[in-house]
Amino acid sequence: MDRPERFYRIDPLLTERRLVPFDALSAALQVSPATLRRDLQYPRDRLHAPIVWDRERGGYRCESEGPGAGPAFELPGLWFSPAAIHALLTMRELLAA
Repeated sequence: MDRPERFYRIDPLLTERRLVPFDALSAALQVSPATLRRDLQYPRDRLHAPIVWDRERGGYRCESEGPGAGPAFELPGLWFSPAAIHALLTMRELLAA
């Protein structure tokens, strides 16, 4: 599994389960602890994801409410330029024919 795919697996784990222990995240993604730390740090630093460590409860969670929550967070989608869309549709027509 590559890095962007792991980002898209971390997000639902944190939003659906509310709190996920570090070991459970590492096992679900099948990565080393160092890789998981990097994978959690990148969306926090670059994408402003509200991922926080909850020391009292012993796990990671998304901070959706409160003073540090910030704006609503969403992972970036896949965007195509008009030229790329035209090329994809052309290839689809050629393959269908």
